[in-house]
Amino acid sequence: MPELPEVECVRRTLEPAVLGRAIVAVQINYAKAVLPDARAFADGLGGKSITATARHGKLLILGLDQGAFMTIHLRMTGQVIVADQAPQADHIHARIDLDDGQSLFYRDMRKFGRLNYCPDAQALQNGPLANMGPDALELEAEAFATLVGARGGKLKNVLLDQRVLAGVGNIYADESLHRAGLSPLADPRALSADDLDRLHRALRQTLLEALEQGGSSVRNFMDAHGRAGTFQHSHRVYRRTGQPCPVCGQPVERIVVAGRGTHFCPACQEKC
Repeated sequence: MPELPEVECVRRTLEPAVLGRAIVAVQINYAKAVLPDARAFADGLGGKSITATARHGKLLILGLDQGAFMTIHLRMTGQVIVADQAPQADHIHARIDLDDGQSLFYRDMRKFGRLNYCPDAQALQNGPLANMGPDALELEAEAFATLVGARGGKLKNVLLDQRVLAGVGNIYADESLHRAGLSPLADPRALSADDLDRLHRALRQTLLEALEQGGSSVRNFMDAHGRAGTFQHSHRVYRRTGQPCPVCGQPVERIVVAGRGTHFCPACQEKC
C-alpha cells in the first residue's frame, strides 16, 4: 500500500504537469471509484483549473479554483499517471483531460482507491480528512511524544492508527521501529522520553530517505511518470524474514500484529 513517501512522490511528479491546467473533460469507467457519485464528480471538476497540490498523510489533494478540491486515496494498488495518451493497461477507472492535451489517468487493480470531489474546504475536512491525525512529517518531537506515549496497546498499532498519525503504514512502521531499536509489541506508555525521541527521529529519517529514493516499489507502486521507487532495496527488516539483521546479524523474524505481517530483529528490538 502506498504510504506517505510514495504519495508525496506522486504529488511531486504530478504537480508540474497539472498546476494551472484547466479540466476540459472527465470520463468515469468505474463509478464506485469516485465520490460522491460519478455525475457529481464529473460535473464538479468540469471547467475548473488545478491551482495547487498538497498531501496529508496518504491523501493526495488537488486544489481547484472556486475553493473546491479533488482528493485521491490510492489505498492498496492505486496509480496516478499523467500522459498524452491512454496507458496500454487495464483497470483505468477514470480519465481527466487537461487543456494542454495531456490527461490524468487513475488506475487501480484492486479497486479499493477513491477519488473524491469536495466543493469547499468544509467538505474536505468533514469528508476525506475526517478522523485523520497530524501528518507524520510535520509533527514535532514534543507533540509526537505526547500523542504516541499516551496510547495503550502495542506500539506498532499506534503508529498505524491514522487517527493518531497520518501517513505511516506497514513498511515504515517496521523500518522505523528497527532503527529506533524498539519492539513492535512494546506498550507506548512504558517508553521513556528518550525512547520516544529516538522513535520520532527514526521515523522522520526513514520517511525522508524513502522520499529521496522515490519510495518503495514493493508491489506495483510508481510515480506519476511511471517510474518505480528504489527504497525497497534499503529495507532493513520489512519482508526480510530469515535474513540477517544489518545491525547484529541475527535472523529477522516475522509475527502478526493486529492482522499485519510485522518484521523485526528479536535481538535489537527486545520488548520493553
